[in-house]
Amino acid sequence: MRRQDVQQHTVERMTAPTLEVSAVVSEKTAIVHVAGELDLATAPELENVLHGLERECARIVLDLSHLRFIDSTGLRLAVIEHHRATMDGFEFAIAGANGPVLEVLRLTGLDITLPMAPDVASVVDGRLSNAG
Repeated sequence: MRRQDVQQHTVERMTAPTLEVSAVVSEKTAIVHVAGELDLATAPELENVLHGLERECARIVLDLSHLRFIDSTGLRLAVIEHHRATMDGFEFAIAGANGPVLEVLRLTGLDITLPMAPDVASVVDGRLSNAG
């Protein structure tokens, strides 16, 4: 192969998806704010936060209002956490899902399987749109 036959290609460097997770606990209710992308690479971070809260909370609300992307790993985590809540006797709900995240929940039928609300206040006030 001659040097002039070799084509140069620039490869764009990809950055890892980011996920920001924060939790606020008040009166045995934990509001877990999730922002960014929830996928195979980032799900363990959320899982660790959720598992740390379960012992001290009667209710965990997963606020997805700032989540831009969710894949099957994130969906699986939500289903597992809902099941764990049912088995361990605490409440688990998803709040604020919108845009592409809400569309994925609808396409998979999880919007009718999991307890969901349009916002955190609706969950805290007991106004869940679905009772999974």
